This record gives sequence, C-alpha cells and structure tokens, in this order.
Amino acid sequence: MNLVAKVRFPSPLPQLDKEFDYLVDEVFAAQVLIGSSVKVPFGPGGKLKLGFVTSLSEESSHSSKLLTIELVGSSFPVITENQLNLCEAVATRQAGTVGELLGTAVPKASVRASKTFQLETARSPSTSSKTNLSSFGEFVKQNKRVYFTPELLAQVDEVNHWANQFAMLCAEQLLASKSALVVLPDFTDLETFEGALQRLGIQDSSIRHSSADSGSVRYGNHLRSIRDIAINYGVRGASFGPAKDLGAILLWNDGDDSHTEQSSPYWTSREVLLQRAELEGSHFVIGSHSPSAEVIRLIEIGFLKHLQLNPEVYEAYISSSNERLDPQSFAQISNALSSGKSVLVQIANAGWATAVACVGCKELRTCPHCNSSIWIDPAGKFRCRNCKVSEALQPCVCGKVGTRPTRLGASAIASQLAKSFPKATVLTSNGENRLTNVQGEGILVVATPGAEPIPGNGYACVLIADAASMIGAPRLRALEQSLGKWASAISLASKDSKIIFVGLSQTLASQMEKLDFFNAVRDDYLDRVELGLPPSTRLASISVSNEQDFQFFCQRVELELDSKQVRKLPTETKNTLVLDYPYNLGSQMAEVLKKLTIELTAKSKSKKPGERVFRINMDDSKVI
Repeated sequence: MNLVAKVRFPSPLPQLDKEFDYLVDEVFAAQVLIGSSVKVPFGPGGKLKLGFVTSLSEESSHSSKLLTIELVGSSFPVITENQLNLCEAVATRQAGTVGELLGTAVPKASVRASKTFQLETARSPSTSSKTNLSSFGEFVKQNKRVYFTPELLAQVDEVNHWANQFAMLCAEQLLASKSALVVLPDFTDLETFEGALQRLGIQDSSIRHSSADSGSVRYGNHLRSIRDIAINYGVRGASFGPAKDLGAILLWNDGDDSHTEQSSPYWTSREVLLQRAELEGSHFVIGSHSPSAEVIRLIEIGFLKHLQLNPEVYEAYISSSNERLDPQSFAQISNALSSGKSVLVQIANAGWATAVACVGCKELRTCPHCNSSIWIDPAGKFRCRNCKVSEALQPCVCGKVGTRPTRLGASAIASQLAKSFPKATVLTSNGENRLTNVQGEGILVVATPGAEPIPGNGYACVLIADAASMIGAPRLRALEQSLGKWASAISLASKDSKIIFVGLSQTLASQMEKLDFFNAVRDDYLDRVELGLPPSTRLASISVSNEQDFQFFCQRVELELDSKQVRKLPTETKNTLVLDYPYNLGSQMAEVLKKLTIELTAKSKSKKPGERVFRINMDDSKVI
C-alpha cells in the first residue's frame, strides 16, 4: 500500500499555488503527519524544497510516477489544519496565494527549539482563582460577536482599562479549558497587555508571538501553542498563529495602520480574524476607543453587538483659533506644569517643518527626483516625503536658495515650548525616535500621532494641536483615522485632565466636546454610504509593472466583469486599475482577477526576470 502526501510550498509564486503529490517511504510512514514539515525534490535539478503536508491518502490523481519525500523536518505537526484552512480562506478572499501566507503562519524552524520542545511536558493552564464573570465577560458569553468600547480615561492599573478587561476575558477562557488569541497593533500595546496578564497572575499560561524575540524563542512558542491550551498574544502576524481549542479571539484597535500587511496579499488583522472566528466557531471581540468605519458597518448590519463599558459624559475645550496655542490653552498647560504634572501636545508631523517654500517666488520646494514635497526632518535635514532622499537643495527656478517653513513640525514646536516653559522637561516622540514611557514631574511631551508615551499617572492636559489639518487631509479615511489617533492620545490622560482640540467647528466640534468618537465615526460612515464609498463597498486596486500588460489587463477585465455592478474609478497612480464592487461579488472578483494575472503573466512579453507583473489589493482605500 502506497501512502501519498499532498505538499504545499511557502512560496508567493502563482504557479506553485497548489498541492503537489509525493510518495511517503515506509521508513517515514510513522513520522509524516498532516502539518509536518518535509523536504522534497522539486524542479528540473531535483533540488530539495521545504513544504508542509496538507493531507494524506492512499491514492494520487496524478498518473505519472511520483517522487518521494527525502527528509522529514519533525515528528510532530508544525502547522495545524485550522491554520491551513485559514491560509486558504484568506488567499481566496484576497486573490493571493496560500504559499505567501504560510511564511506568516509558521516561523523559521529552530533545531534547538525543537529539541527543547520534545523534552518538555504539556503545560496545564492555570488561573489565579475562579471569579464571577465581569459584565464584559457576560456580554461576550451571550453574544458571539462583540464590539467593545472600554472606559476612555481608565489608567493601566484600573479594572476598566481595556488591557485588564481583555486579560480577564482570557482568564475566563482558560477556566473553560479554551485558548484565547489576542492581536494588538504594536509593541507598546503588547507590553500593556503583558502588564495586565501579570496583575491577574496568568502570565505563565500565556504564550507570546513576537518578531522582537529570537528565532528559537519564536519557534518554541509556536510549537507550544499547537500543543497547549493558553493565552496566545502578539501583533499582526499572530492572526495566523496556532491556538489549541480556540474559544475567543480579541482584537485591539483594528483601525490602526499597523494591522494592515504592506505586502501581497495585503490582508488586515480584522478581516483575517473575522474569517478565523467563522472557521473555528470562536467568540470574536473587537475593542477600541474609537471604532473603525468597518466596525460601524458590521454594527449597522447587525453582525456585531456593541457594548460600551461604564459610559461617561466628558467635557473638552474646543479652540476655534487658527493658532496651535491660544491664551486659554497656554494657561492650561502652564497650570499643569506648575503643579508638577505632565502635559501632552499632539502635532501631526515630525521634524522642523512639514513643507518649505522658496523665499523668492513663494513656490513650494519639491524633490528633483519624484516631484513630491520637501520637508525638514527631526535632524534638521531636507528630505523628500515620497522617495526619502535627503540632500542639499539646489537653487529654485527663480534663482533663490533660501526657504521658509510653511508649517512648523513637532521638533520646532518643542523648541518653542522649551523657551516658553524653561522649568519644564520638554521631550519629543515620533515614529523614528519613539518614547514608550515617561516618569517624573513637570514633563511636557510633544508627540506625533501614535507615538505618545505612557505617563506615570496620566497626562493632566492633552492638546490636539493639529485637529483641523488632520481631518482636512485629502484621503478617504482622514476623519476616521484622525479620530482614532485623537482617542488613543486622550486615553493616556487622567480623569481630571483638560482636553483641548484646536480648529474644530460645527457638528464635529460638538461631538468632540463630549469625546463622542463613536457617533463621529458613524456620521462619517453614513456619508460614505450615500456616496457609495468604502466600506459600504469594497475597493480593489491592480497595479501593473508596465504599460503594455496594463492595457491588456484592462481590456480583459472589461470582458470578464459585469460593468453594471463594478465601477472603474479614476486614480492618479500610473498603470493602476481601481475597481469599486459590492461585497456579494467578492469571491467572483477575486477569482477573476487571480485567473487573469496568472494568465497574462505567462503571456507577458514585457516581463523582466523574477519580476512580479501584477499586484492585487482587494481592499485598497488608500488609492482615493
């Protein structure tokens, strides 16, 4: 009797996006399991290639003689059937390949970690004690899919803080002999959640999945997650990680850009975990201080149930001044600092100037390489916003060399504030040089959105200085993303903090006076529904590497897709086709686009060696 293994390769190549049959030699029969890593001969030279066993049978659909598995990487599965099913589901939805997702689902193997794992015994989950379900836990128990708004100004050591609520729900899963999976935007949130696990005394039943750890630690934790019931947590890539008997999936701040994969097939944590919850029948919870538009849509169609924990009415001050620091805002900052408390000022852009203009003709200075705007970075150097080139400016077309800033960045604001408050400790934090925590008295932090450090006792004053310019950015998600960044900054404030917004007006000003982020995002979503824009519909972009293949592709799309349901939208991006389509066409759209890209890549006469001619993003809102 012949044993046949179907093998998939961790490769992005479309031609390898299928299962390949290999014979299992009798000597390996007991070692080859579904999920095993193997090395098999592949290609003209028979070079050994890493793959994963996806199924086993006694027959093959191939009539030709099969090659035989040469090596077995481990005597235990390194990828679960649930992970394989998830990779297939995501690849189908995103018009991608299973192979390009396998690398995310399984970290690079470590011999040392494998040996250590084999010597270990399985760990039983432990919790500090059995407690009554929290109101959050009861709500999740009664509702399979939940959107959760925690208390906005709860400090990290308070029970109503989001991390503590997440940890308690995870503990309840352990008591039910179920694993939990927690996916977070970045390492600051990861450390915050770890603190909550420690406070609850369940860190020993938790397994971290982090690229910051060594390769052997990552692989060892991966194997333990396959074997043990535990709380699994990590950033975006953990969405594909293993979790034994998964009872609940928790996702924090799904609208954060860090949850979006920047390479093919351009998945987001939210969409992957939604699919995973359906496949594994687990509870699914999204939590944030300000919802994404996608969350609002899911609430509006009845897919998610909304729970707001201890809703409170807050009062914020709205400055109608065009200046970032009007007299009242200045006074609030001064009072806080003089009392030895901390202050946070959020500035939209890092550096000394967001853009520069010629002192002669007043025209904006642009990059000679790509024509994008020039700004002055935190180091005081001229830099292109697009291609990142940093070099001395050549004379303007008018002959002048001098420049003036059009708007000051965070570094310049911090310098000014240091002069205004000489007794304060003025710190800056941005994406490239980020502070995670600040301690001490009289600290004034100037931070860009997303880089705000956590203070010891909460900020006594939070100034959102660039509110008007942030929502005025020419992007579809400008308002939604701004609200999320404001809410994240304000969540670091103390309960008696003074919250100040600069430059808001009309309905949004009224909503921010009450810190009503939910309804502000909902209004934005409803406006998009009227215009037929995402997320009321989906938006696919197909970028093509050359003009000739782009024209061929556009012609074929016209023939393959229903023009009454699929709209072609204008875009300034060269050789890019943007298609707006309804959710019920998602599977058909992905299938058609994937088929066309494979077919036209094979026929391409303009393709360069090793080049990927087509790139498909099935949910690309950044193109408009």
